[in-house]
Amino acid sequence: MNRRTPLFYYGWAVLAASAVVELLMTGLTGFSAGLFVLPLQGEFHLSRADAQTPVLLLYLGAALCGPIAGRALDRFPIRPVMWLGGALFCLALVTIALSSSLALMALMLLVPAALGYLVLGMLNTATLASRWFFRHRGLSLGIAAVATSGGGLVAPFLARLIASQGWRTALLYEAAFFAMAVVLASLIIRDDPGRMGLENHPENRGRNQASRPGAHGGSSLKGELQRWGTILSTRGFWAPSLVVATILGISGAIVTVIPAYGVQLGFSTIAATGLISLFSAAAILTKIAAGILSDLVDKRLVLLFASASMMGSLALFGLPSNFTVLLAAATLAGIAQGAALPTASALIAARFGGARFGATMGWTYLLIGALTIAGGRLSGTLFDMSGGYNSGFGVFLVFSAAISVIALMLEWKIPPTARES
Repeated sequence: MNRRTPLFYYGWAVLAASAVVELLMTGLTGFSAGLFVLPLQGEFHLSRADAQTPVLLLYLGAALCGPIAGRALDRFPIRPVMWLGGALFCLALVTIALSSSLALMALMLLVPAALGYLVLGMLNTATLASRWFFRHRGLSLGIAAVATSGGGLVAPFLARLIASQGWRTALLYEAAFFAMAVVLASLIIRDDPGRMGLENHPENRGRNQASRPGAHGGSSLKGELQRWGTILSTRGFWAPSLVVATILGISGAIVTVIPAYGVQLGFSTIAATGLISLFSAAAILTKIAAGILSDLVDKRLVLLFASASMMGSLALFGLPSNFTVLLAAATLAGIAQGAALPTASALIAARFGGARFGATMGWTYLLIGALTIAGGRLSGTLFDMSGGYNSGFGVFLVFSAAISVIALMLEWKIPPTARES
């Protein structure tokens, strides 16, 4: 006698719990990085480029550890990995808050904070989405990606906390709140459908048995994990990875400079921070739409639309800016990020399978981290040289156009033997 199909698929609970942790992680790091620029510049007498370095150190550590963290997510039980990541991240925040040594702060960001950022951020949520969903994979990846942009909703609250309590006290509050969130989320999260007896749920029908993660995060498929050399020699990896890394790298730089850019143009810090929330809202709505579209239409078209949106945003940022222009530019940048991440993730999941998704996306996040670091450092350096950000927006526009052309020249089709079907 067949067991009745549960009305509620547990994968949605797993996705929601991981997404909340990711939202907090991105909100307390990338989206809030710009809030610390002016306080750090004033306290330590740094240049603007150096004051923007902390978040770049975080991204550097994440980029270097991306492939390793991705493979760890494929091989080990998820909850102990989350607990370790949470402990490392909170330790880094507390140490930075209590230290006056720039070298120690840099070390905390480069190693423990970066590891926590990876295993509790978008890599973790996207990996779980690719494991738990097959029929609605695009939608689930879109929802997973929402948390990346939803972090911008945290920035205004943190801005007020920094204004009232100072940046060091704000970091201590961050650590305490984030630790509680990780513990609560870990009570819900499970590794894969097989751990809950849901491998034959309608959501997973049609999935290639070999593509399913085994027990303990895919460790039973150790022999099937794709070698890094094979990943890096596959055009199906490079095309979506280059596009999404460029868009996320540029959008990360945009979010970092928006508060200082808005203040430079004569707007208040709160008003400038509101642009980050607008960026986030646009990205959230677009990620849901892009996730749905990636299940229905050619994913490559959605990714190219994301590139066009980013180029439009950069062109607007480079114009003589009033607040209306900034609103339009921030909205387009959010649309670009929203369309890029779930679509690229869906392309990679279809090409490499759920069991190897973490390891493959780890290399994609290495590219994302590298371009985010380069973009953030370049924007700060050009500001110190010219006194403004317009030259940086121009460089980003040219680079984005060049990457789009290169991606079009690469092979995008998914070979039938590589599809999960």
